[in-house]
Amino acid sequence: MNKLDVSIFKKGKVDKNYVSDNLVIRWLLNNFLVKIANILQSINSVSSFGLDVGCGEGHLISYLQSKRVIRDLVAIDLDEEKLEFAKQHYPFCEYLKMDINELKFKSNTFDYILANEIFEHLPDPIKAIKEVRRVAKDRAYLIISVPYEPFFHWGNLVRGEYWNRGGKSPGHINLWKRKEFKRFLSKFVEIKGDYCFTTFPWLLYLCKFRPN
Repeated sequence: MNKLDVSIFKKGKVDKNYVSDNLVIRWLLNNFLVKIANILQSINSVSSFGLDVGCGEGHLISYLQSKRVIRDLVAIDLDEEKLEFAKQHYPFCEYLKMDINELKFKSNTFDYILANEIFEHLPDPIKAIKEVRRVAKDRAYLIISVPYEPFFHWGNLVRGEYWNRGGKSPGHINLWKRKEFKRFLSKFVEIKGDYCFTTFPWLLYLCKFRPN
């Protein structure tokens, strides 16, 4: 496995993990990104139309572009500052300001959906996944990840982050455990791949939406 070359990432104001000098963080992040890229390659995403919900500053898109596993992609986020950063530094796709709960796309549009580190922030994850299902084609893929709790906030404590919050990251409303998140997903999708140890401290799933 190649080491993560952080030089492909531009320094932003939000996600410090992508430009961290901490070798452990870089190793864990590398494992996570490699797995996402491998999953996308396995579903031939480079020949498909995708949607990234909650793209943030676009660092993941930059990595996937460098691995040539994405081509036709639309990315959304609610944070204008993050979107402007992505547009300026990673102009590989179309970036739009949009709410995951109110997607301004026609039904049955996308071949695959990326939803990485977004569902821990949502007050109503059921509403969100139903809206994502609406814009996805029948049998479309969903590649989705969330922090693996409680290990994620324990990791924050170990590296001295968020002590006043008991290690819980700001903005994390849902603290997903493995069984809990799988149970949630199984109501809407068929889980094709379940990754937790090779992507620690994140839970990562390859899923397929069931036909309407």
